Amino acid sequence: MSEYERCGWNSKFPHFRSTSPKFIRESLSAYVKDAGPKQVRAWDDSIPPLQSEVGEILETDKASPDYSTILEYTLPMESRRTDVIFLAKGSVVVLELKGKLSPSQADIDQAAAYVRDLRCYHQECAARPVLALCVPMKARGYLSRQHDVHILGPDAVDRFINDLPHDPRLPPLTPQAFLAESAYRPLPTLVQAARELFNNHEIRPIHRARAATDPAVFKIKDIIHKAAAEQSKRLILLTGVPGAGKTLVGLRTVHAHYLDDLTVPRANGIPSAPAVFLSGNGPLVEVLQYELRSPGGGCWRQ
Repeated sequence: MSEYERCGWNSKFPHFRSTSPKFIRESLSAYVKDAGPKQVRAWDDSIPPLQSEVGEILETDKASPDYSTILEYTLPMESRRTDVIFLAKGSVVVLELKGKLSPSQADIDQAAAYVRDLRCYHQECAARPVLALCVPMKARGYLSRQHDVHILGPDAVDRFINDLPHDPRLPPLTPQAFLAESAYRPLPTLVQAARELFNNHEIRPIHRARAATDPAVFKIKDIIHKAAAEQSKRLILLTGVPGAGKTLVGLRTVHAHYLDDLTVPRANGIPSAPAVFLSGNGPLVEVLQYELRSPGGGCWRQ
C-alpha cells in the first residue's frame, strides 16, 4: 500500500497553499468514496481557511516550506480518519475540524483519541510531540485547553504553529515516513502476550497493547480493590468488538501483578490466587494450554 492510499491528500506547505481548493476536494472525494453532500460541503468550507493559515505560516517561518499537510488520514487497521495533520517543527499536529461555534465534549474527546492512538501506535510519533487541536470553524482566536486538547478558531492556527518550540535534535518528519506501512506498530498476538504474562507476570512495554487495554485493566483493578475493602460483590461486564483486546484484559487482570496484594496466606504456605481466568472458548483454552506447556512457554499460574 502506498502513502497515497493512506490519506486523501499529502503535500508540502507551498504546494497545498497554491493548489486549487476544488482540486484538493476532488482528491479527497476520490479517496473517501462514500462521502455525502454534507462532507463535501465541509471540505469546501474548510480548505480555503486552512490554505490561508498555511500561507501566513509560510510568510513568517523560513523553515515552513519543508512542513507538510496530510488530509483525511486513515489510522492503520481502522476506518477512523483524522481531518488534518500538520508535520511542522518536528511535531505532529492533529486538527479536528467542526463546522460550529463551540465544540461538544464528544468533539474534544475525538481529537484526544486520535492523538492518544498516534502516540501509542505510530512509530514516528513515539519520540516527538503529538498535539491535538479541536477547531470549531465558526469560532475565532484561542479559546481554551481541556487536558491535552487545544480549542481554537481557524484564524489562530498559524500563531499556534509559529509558537511551537523547535527541537533541533528532531529531524524533519516527511509524509513518506509518516505514511509508511512500517510505521505501524501492531499489538502482540494473544499467545505472545499470554506467554509473557505467565513467565514474567507482565507484558513488555508494547505501546499499543497498553493503550488498548490499560484503561479497562486499571478500572477493573480499582473496582475489585473497592469490593474487597467493602467486603461486597461486583459484576463487571466488559464489551468490545472482536479483536478489541477483551481476552487480553482478562489475562492481564488475573495474571499480572495488579491483584497480588489481595492474596491470602494458607496453612500449606502457598498463598491463595486472588483471581482465576476462565473461558468458554474451548479452542482458545487448548491453544494457550499447549503453548504454555511447551518449552519456554511457562505454566498456568496456580
